[in-house]
Amino acid sequence: MRGKFFKSVIFAAVLFFFPVMLWAQNWEKQGDYYLLTKNNRENFSAPGAGPNKFSNKYLKYNGVRFLAGAPQDWPDYGRLNLEGNNLFSLPLRSGVKIEEVHLLVGGNYSNSYEHDQLMRLFGDKYFYATLTLIFVYADGVYKEQSVPIWWDWFHIPQGEWRGGGATVKSLGDNPVRKDCSLFHVIFTNPRQQEPVKNILLTDSWVGDRPFSDVFAVTLKSTDAIEGK
Repeated sequence: MRGKFFKSVIFAAVLFFFPVMLWAQNWEKQGDYYLLTKNNRENFSAPGAGPNKFSNKYLKYNGVRFLAGAPQDWPDYGRLNLEGNNLFSLPLRSGVKIEEVHLLVGGNYSNSYEHDQLMRLFGDKYFYATLTLIFVYADGVYKEQSVPIWWDWFHIPQGEWRGGGATVKSLGDNPVRKDCSLFHVIFTNPRQQEPVKNILLTDSWVGDRPFSDVFAVTLKSTDAIEGK
């Protein structure tokens, strides 16, 4: 009888903690912030553009923490798969309320002025991208925000640009990629009290090569963010 009781307790505990275990595979909670984890390659499935040589697992910019470093057995630091014209869907519970989406982004090598004779005069090592995030709400409404991303040979100085609810902050050099700038991108939800069905991320590209290198994602929410 006692054995059956303990089995029931264990079974109930598994049922209680199983959703938390699923959630923990995708997000790490720190206060009102959720950091997209690198416990596996499911989310950060595209190889990073450089070796996995972050000095710390976490980075902090503008008061926001990011989970940037990857497990030691990864040869790279990983990035969101925006290749092949991919529209990346953040692993969220449908109906969650989101305040902000924070990204750490570097440049990729794909986009240059090599096919533009006029702009090529400025140099074949000037790179740019357009990174776009789409808030899709439960009522069918969607809101789109975009920011520019650069990878440049003369290095973008530290600064901040705002527009349409989005902010991109230049942080200086990327610590893991030579001759590449690093950016903190902030997308502020214009309908923070409305349930979100999905958050989609896409990038400008040539062929199937993305221009941006998104390698860390942090969400701000007072709601419970559970994985799909």
